[in-house]
Amino acid sequence: MKATLRKLEYVANNAGLSEDAIKSFVRSVWQNKGGNKTANEYIKVINRWLKFRGLRQMKYFREYGTEFRIRICSPDEKRRLLDAASRSGPREKAMFYLLFGTGIRLGEACSLKVQDIHEDTITVTGKGRKTREVYLPPEAREALLDYIEKARAQPSDRGGDLNYVFTTKAGGRRMSYDYFRKICSDVARAAGVKFHPHMARHTYATELIRAGISVVYVSQLLGHEDLESTSIYLHPSQYDAIEQARSVDLFRVQKDQGLHGMDRRGGFEPLASSMPRKRSTSDLPAL
Repeated sequence: MKATLRKLEYVANNAGLSEDAIKSFVRSVWQNKGGNKTANEYIKVINRWLKFRGLRQMKYFREYGTEFRIRICSPDEKRRLLDAASRSGPREKAMFYLLFGTGIRLGEACSLKVQDIHEDTITVTGKGRKTREVYLPPEAREALLDYIEKARAQPSDRGGDLNYVFTTKAGGRRMSYDYFRKICSDVARAAGVKFHPHMARHTYATELIRAGISVVYVSQLLGHEDLESTSIYLHPSQYDAIEQARSVDLFRVQKDQGLHGMDRRGGFEPLASSMPRKRSTSDLPAL
């Protein structure tokens, strides 16, 4: 009961209890805080309140189908974000290169310590205090070490927060979840891109899948407990469909089938090589 009331109070304070506000809130939870499981936990609590009020209850996440599509960054959006982060400073550059280069969660980035950075991997503490190793690309490692070196050169009263990678400029305290998101929003605004930190995770996973990396390996890198959570990245997006269409020379296919392609009955015309004579301009339909 206490957990139900606590979650309901959180929803009311952060979104409101109208139907549209609740749906928007759940969508945000799904995108930013862990996917199906976390979103459905909130839906379960919200449905208790809706049932008490005699209102229509929400469907659980799986039943929403395509309403909850993942949002990834296009190559151009990713480039613009990385460029804007680099212009903003070494800290911002390190944040974005880490997110796009490792796909770790925002909370995992906030908890990252200097001692967790190795030669080409990082040790990440995820949900349930479980640790895992994640590959760290050279560009991301260079950005992190450059930021750490410059941050340590600045005098501050860090105290116990010296071990954490990402800290505030004023006071050098460990960066909070909300402050991390605010910096990401500022960089995204400068880049002219609609972005939230979890999009970097979606982009990272999608890029690995498209590159042919096994979903089993991607699941391990993301820290998913089962393959079901990773399977959302296997579904083709509109971007995938457009990229596949770009790979086909549609007009070459049409030429191979003759000038008009398909005839009025839906069948293909004979190839030009099988025609008894060459076409002339008189054969063309009048404009």
